[in-house]
Amino acid sequence: VYQRVHEHLRAEILAGRIPPGSRLKIQDLATRYGLSHMPVREALQQLQGEGLVVLAPNRGATVRRMDAQFVRNLFAIREALEGYLTRQAAGLLDAAAIATLRRLQAEMRRAPGRDPALVARLNRAFHRTVEAATGNDEAIRLLDLHSDLIGALRVRFGYRRGRLQTVLREHDALINALARGDAEAAGALHDQHIRGARDDMLQAMAEADTAT
Repeated sequence: VYQRVHEHLRAEILAGRIPPGSRLKIQDLATRYGLSHMPVREALQQLQGEGLVVLAPNRGATVRRMDAQFVRNLFAIREALEGYLTRQAAGLLDAAAIATLRRLQAEMRRAPGRDPALVARLNRAFHRTVEAATGNDEAIRLLDLHSDLIGALRVRFGYRRGRLQTVLREHDALINALARGDAEAAGALHDQHIRGARDDMLQAMAEADTAT
């Protein structure tokens, strides 16, 4: 039961329908879902573990504010962990995996209107294909969680002008490095790619804040 509550609340938060800073009162949620307090409390604890909710003594649950420092932290973790897996994957990716990366690249180029939600999903599929070659399921699970948060922010703030063209160029270079088994080059390209994504996200957030 609590898993259904968790999935619903998670979807609402990621879609922005429950804004950052919103209070999540156990009694209100229990009434809304027709449940006792226990499954609601368990769902909120799981959301806290995923970084979406903050639980404070005597204050209850609040949707985390995804501010600039939070975004920097997300990308720092992604650079370190995904960069490690990318370096490992060089030399492990077979011809079929390289072909998958090129197919995902083509789909990103054809994305209608360069829809941020679609591009974010394709981008995650691209990097997940690289990570899967290492067989490190625990690391991939953590990166999936963070990518959901980053994807939600991309849907909200979009990509700045010219960023998608840069992403595609960097992906092409990364594919070539991985195909020839060059771990050092693949790692350096990946790190540059993630830092560029971080800076683009922070700038998009700052511009949106200025506009309001």
